[in-house]
Amino acid sequence: MAKPNTPRIFATLASSTLAGLEAQAGKVDSPEVGLELRLDHLKEPHGLESALDQMLARLHSRPIIATCRRTEAGGLFGGTIEQQGNLLAAAVRAGCQWVDVEIESVDRAGARWLEQFKPAKVIVSYHNYRAAPPLPAIYRRLARLPVQSVKVACHARRLCDNLRILDLLKSHRNRGRKLVALGMGGTGIPSRVLALRYGSAFTYGSAVNHLGVAPGQLPSEVMRTVYRVEQLDRRTQLFGVVGSRASLSLSPAMQNAAFQGKHIDAVYLPCETDRLADFLAFARKLNFQGFSVTMPFKRGIIRSLDWLDPLAARIGACNTVAVQRGKWLGWNTDAAAVVEVLTKRLRLAGSRVLILGSGGAARAAAYALRAEGAVVLIAARREAAAQALARGISAQVIPWESTEIIDVDAVVNATPVGMTPQVDALPINLSRVRTRVVFDMVYHPLDTRFLMQARGRGLITISGLEMLVAQGARQFEIWTGGAAPRALMEQAARHVLSHAGA
Repeated sequence: MAKPNTPRIFATLASSTLAGLEAQAGKVDSPEVGLELRLDHLKEPHGLESALDQMLARLHSRPIIATCRRTEAGGLFGGTIEQQGNLLAAAVRAGCQWVDVEIESVDRAGARWLEQFKPAKVIVSYHNYRAAPPLPAIYRRLARLPVQSVKVACHARRLCDNLRILDLLKSHRNRGRKLVALGMGGTGIPSRVLALRYGSAFTYGSAVNHLGVAPGQLPSEVMRTVYRVEQLDRRTQLFGVVGSRASLSLSPAMQNAAFQGKHIDAVYLPCETDRLADFLAFARKLNFQGFSVTMPFKRGIIRSLDWLDPLAARIGACNTVAVQRGKWLGWNTDAAAVVEVLTKRLRLAGSRVLILGSGGAARAAAYALRAEGAVVLIAARREAAAQALARGISAQVIPWESTEIIDVDAVVNATPVGMTPQVDALPINLSRVRTRVVFDMVYHPLDTRFLMQARGRGLITISGLEMLVAQGARQFEIWTGGAAPRALMEQAARHVLSHAGA
């Protein structure tokens, strides 16, 4: 198959020096990924043409977009329109095949200003970092210009803004001007992943983790390998995770690895929103086949379900939804995962288990363990919350200050204490606790101080990652009816955590 003239993905590079840009380019492993150079980040652009010519020669003629975005369009360039044009024209002479110019500059300089960039192809772009205004009118305004491509990038305040972006792409597929459209911010990630599926000429990623120049930008390799954006089509099934911090979830890495490992044509998206109704409309419109639910929606989602597993109903929280024959069915796989990982270490019936915390994770653990016949003790800094949870399952409440002199078979940390960045914090001190098993639901970092203290005392330890994989594997099995590739899922989660410094 012939190599396309235009890559499907461009990695955006930004640095104060050309050497920094070249170093970032070296981290874009795939030769099929083009590069966008943000020249507005350069502190000393003088002598650009000669230095850039040498740099591009070392990059072996990769497709390059030169961009010099002005401050009024969200960039860093504060010079005149003439100076901006001179920099971009120099980049073209050095070998850049594409130039991206924001509409604000064209409006001020006139369409003839674009002629200096020949023979490069010109992209005229519109950026709105605050909202997503009426998009068809913006497209028509840009498409009137003598350019090869039109780019529309808007801040996605709601998940349903992604639908407007995808509708724009769908309605202009194969129509004259090449169109690139995407949503910015964590809420806009679905539009970046699905853009090619809906007809975008290409999409954008970053060079490596933590180097995203635009809000919500994913590393280009993540887009290619985790989300397979170049292979998605209309037959690809959609799944996702909804929550107020879904863009930080490890579930996309795990579930997409599982789909690929089992050769299932599906993609799992992070769906970040603070309004559940926003997600419900989004998921129904895109015909989601299932989704995970994280905070703060595990209780609220129940009202939208057609059926709820009895244990999830008793817990009052649902973290897994499957769509079967048009019906939304709910489960709580956190509860099953708690039982699974503890059962490997001790017989639950009759065992005394201390749960630290009274939030959603603690509720799932408490109800699941009581259902297995364990004696549950609950301790929380908010004693009223602990009392409320204990009443529902006939558990015992332990005053927080008494937890460090207790005698139990297992201790479960269901609080966020010890999570990055507060890695030195301990939920309780284990030095005087008599127990056999310590289970910490925190998985970032992988090796918490709490677990290290437990191992130092010779206790059996269970990491939060083990539970994360267990609950995710059960979700996969509910959605697909097949066994989950747990080793692949754990490997994917560890890979993300290792790159995040866990």
